[in-house]
Amino acid sequence: MKYPDDFNTPAFPAGKFVAVSRFMAVTVMVLFFLIICLCGIILWAKRTQEVSPFLIAINPNGEKWTVVAHDNHKNQIPAYYVLQESLLNDFTRNWFTISDNILDNQAIWSDECNRNSPECVNASTDGIETCAIYCSASDYVFDDFKKTVLPIYSDLESKDAVIWRVVDVNIRPVDMQNITEYGGVWKLDALVDTGLENIVFSGYARVAYDKMQYPKTMGYYVSEYYMYRMN
Repeated sequence: MKYPDDFNTPAFPAGKFVAVSRFMAVTVMVLFFLIICLCGIILWAKRTQEVSPFLIAINPNGEKWTVVAHDNHKNQIPAYYVLQESLLNDFTRNWFTISDNILDNQAIWSDECNRNSPECVNASTDGIETCAIYCSASDYVFDDFKKTVLPIYSDLESKDAVIWRVVDVNIRPVDMQNITEYGGVWKLDALVDTGLENIVFSGYARVAYDKMQYPKTMGYYVSEYYMYRMN
């Protein structure tokens, strides 16, 4: 044997082949993972583009409202679900708000209306909802507000100049199957900023339907309302 020519041999002849194979395997795995991520992003982007418009048409003469919903989803939220949720959101904010403007408070808490008053029939155009609580509630609920809640609010407003602001309202059905076009029972949580602390109120509300007595809220109204302070 010649030295060093016959002795110039690699210790592991298959090393280069194994290294190339390992590199290709890792590359294929990375590419496969990236393809899966890309497919997921495409599917997510496609689903987010499927938006169903929800419109409420109001005739200029204050006549009956018309709900226009474009239904193109298999899992869709019914129009009556949205209307009841919106009603409870506005009602809860009016119930727990004490404004720094006494006239606004008097307008929202007022009972100088009846079911046929313009305030309970037509949408407000000046931003102040006169008789807002009365027009959205049953007589039972409003009487409870006048007897139990309003005296407390009046004292806070006149003596301490307290301002309450609703920070957030969380609304969800107690049982989704029981929410129908004629109403249902809902679970409520409200976070209220009193200026000194944040108070959490939790409770339940029942929504009922009477299209003749409550045209302003598309026939829906709060028939029962129970809220309790949690802290």
